[in-house]
Amino acid sequence: MTSFTTRSNKDLKKASEYFQKMHSELGIEKYKLAKYQELFNLASFQAMHDADLAYYSVYQKCSQHATSKEDLLNCLEQEEIFLSKHPDAFNQAIFRKHALNAISEVKEHLETGQLDYLYYQ
Repeated sequence: MTSFTTRSNKDLKKASEYFQKMHSELGIEKYKLAKYQELFNLASFQAMHDADLAYYSVYQKCSQHATSKEDLLNCLEQEEIFLSKHPDAFNQAIFRKHALNAISEVKEHLETGQLDYLYYQ
């Protein structure tokens, strides 16, 4: 006889919490500090902002769709195809490049089992 066990609510949130932590560690709010406003005139600072914004956006999306490994992979595949412009990005091409890189990294970690501990006990 087959027995089924359900995953606890805590287990279901583990992956979401992981990506929320990654999301918050980027600290995108730091770019709103007055001391950084002059630096936004530099293309290199704008590029750094867009790279952080891309990872921030991808991790946010991951935290929202991390209920299962399969759901997250499907979400990431859809994001690759339909990646939209971000209104806060200075250069959409740089934002897109880093967002696709972030998506690729997360997909690779999922596909190689490096994040299995978030889904399986």
